[in-house]
Amino acid sequence: MIYVHHYTKDKSGFFSGNNKKLDLNREIEINLAEEGTLIGWHKSYLNNIIWVACRKNKEDICIMALDNNGDKIAYTNLKDEFIDSELYFKNLTDENEVIVSFTAGQDGSRDFCITLVNNEFITIHKFSRNQTYVFDINNDYVLFVDFYTGVFYKISNKDFLIKTKEAYTIFENGALSNVWRINDSFGIFSTTEERWYVFELNTLKLVDELVIEGYADTDNGDYCGINALYNTEDELKFRCYNYKNGKETVDLLGVDKTYLDKLIREQIKNNQCTVKGCNCKGDGY
Repeated sequence: MIYVHHYTKDKSGFFSGNNKKLDLNREIEINLAEEGTLIGWHKSYLNNIIWVACRKNKEDICIMALDNNGDKIAYTNLKDEFIDSELYFKNLTDENEVIVSFTAGQDGSRDFCITLVNNEFITIHKFSRNQTYVFDINNDYVLFVDFYTGVFYKISNKDFLIKTKEAYTIFENGALSNVWRINDSFGIFSTTEERWYVFELNTLKLVDELVIEGYADTDNGDYCGINALYNTEDELKFRCYNYKNGKETVDLLGVDKTYLDKLIREQIKNNQCTVKGCNCKGDGY
């Protein structure tokens, strides 16, 4: 186990205040009405482009690139193979590239990588079904995850070939919930059972389960857990709840990333990894 002993505590409304999405400029939104129903938009990596998606019908989606004045730079059409799925944009470090992600609940998901070249859209790659982009690992590789099977993929961002993949047997009794980047070396993911695990970005190997001191279930009828995380530049902020005597309290716990990195490296170096599903040889690798 990776035990976190030091953290800051805050009872503010950090999550509700920081997860509000800004509205698109009303004038731009009105001008898009003729293209279809606006279902998603996102600013590019350097905020020079507005990526926009408008649904024409159940199957056809118009993807547009606008400048900050709302003027159209380029557009292309994509097919929604799941019919009426939700759509998300995810930035890449290249200002002119973006991931378009279709998600349809239990029916599956599909991601596309498209790029803007000379004011025209080009679909660079159509990823395998259910492979979902999560974040860039470094300048050469990105992390994709199949949230339906719990398989992690390290994929080249040049030719989109799979470099490494890892399947964790810890998902036998639950499912993958979400994944975050800690720093250049490690990531963290949560399960539907509200358990948290650290893994290496280079190898995708599991390091160990993470537990925050004072937030583990007890045997006296009280229970607590961690059900959300917000990633900042210097800290991981965990939303922790605690039920005691029929009352719920919620704390926001800030864990310094430098401190956490030290804990993880000490765990790899000194302790044998006992997490079910890890293929390490006793030293965390």
